[in-house]
Amino acid sequence: MNVIVIGNGVAGATVAAKLAAKGVSVQLFSEEPVGFYSRILLPQALCDKEALQDLIAKSDPPYLQKRAATAIDPVKKLVYSGAAAFPYDKLVIATGSRSRMLDIFSCTDGACALRTFSDAQNISDTIENPVVVLGGGLLGLETALWVKRKGFEVTVLEAADRILVRQLDTEGASILKAHLEGQGLVIKEGVKTRAQKLDLGGHIRALVTEGEDEVPCRTLLLSLGVLPEITLAKAAGLKTNRGIVVNQFLQTSDSDILAIGDCAEYEGQVPGIIPVALAMAETAVSNLLGEQKPYQTPVLFTRFKGDGLDVVSVGSIEGPAHKNRNGNRYEAYCVQDGMLKGAILVGSTAHLGFVRSHYQKEVSDEEIATLLAF
Repeated sequence: MNVIVIGNGVAGATVAAKLAAKGVSVQLFSEEPVGFYSRILLPQALCDKEALQDLIAKSDPPYLQKRAATAIDPVKKLVYSGAAAFPYDKLVIATGSRSRMLDIFSCTDGACALRTFSDAQNISDTIENPVVVLGGGLLGLETALWVKRKGFEVTVLEAADRILVRQLDTEGASILKAHLEGQGLVIKEGVKTRAQKLDLGGHIRALVTEGEDEVPCRTLLLSLGVLPEITLAKAAGLKTNRGIVVNQFLQTSDSDILAIGDCAEYEGQVPGIIPVALAMAETAVSNLLGEQKPYQTPVLFTRFKGDGLDVVSVGSIEGPAHKNRNGNRYEAYCVQDGMLKGAILVGSTAHLGFVRSHYQKEVSDEEIATLLAF
């Protein structure tokens, strides 16, 4: 069996490595000129060439092809890279996601997103004070904090009414905001960007918000979320929606083609987080090796580590919650029909083990009361 994997992110690299270890013939296509690296570590390596280089794997596996896959022919079972064609028996699409951009900044000198190793190099080489991070999500805040630690002035602009709007409620977000401001970040919530101002050389010098306020800016880092990269799959005629639609065995509309990671849509969801990518990779490997293993959604878990303040969000935080706050420690538990659907832990991870073991399971009022007795 010959398997081709498209995409050298954590999902694709995991599948390729595990299949190769089982003696399967594998080719792994990567559009990037460097070997495997962890995207989530890019923010902390900004403005440090040595740290950036250290992120890259010390050696490349023999099955890695540093060339972009440019087309898929499901009928002939071929993957094209330019004019070259590569046959497959099974294909795994792990093309990940790309940064969401705004048209207004598409040609702006000084504006960029942080998604790839090349992005990190470009930002490190060109960054100037003052810096604005547009977007107060997980990646935006981590990037802002690391850039601040490198000695730059950083302002975070978030259009929603709070930072980490997908992971935290108002109370949890307010604690984190105060903590980050204590470390020197300027955070403005409920702020929508209306326009930009450029200098005579075409380089950004300020953002204009809806209230006509100007925010000085020489480097704009866009962190507005990601979009599943479905271009190849769509052109090949595979069923797509927001992502590449897959069934419980992670097969696409073509049973010989699987999709995993940030590009895959399962039951209408495209979580775009590492636990999902790894769980999908494990399931894909099992199925490619002949098992009929259905995919099980893992605990949807995100974590933000600020100096001196741990923040964890698990599952769904929608709806009413049981909550308590004591200083900078705050916990909220979302229980629906007696089942633990989600939790927020700020300032302590003492109860994280309970949350992970009881997620989507029955919990009693007494158990919740005990958790909140701090």
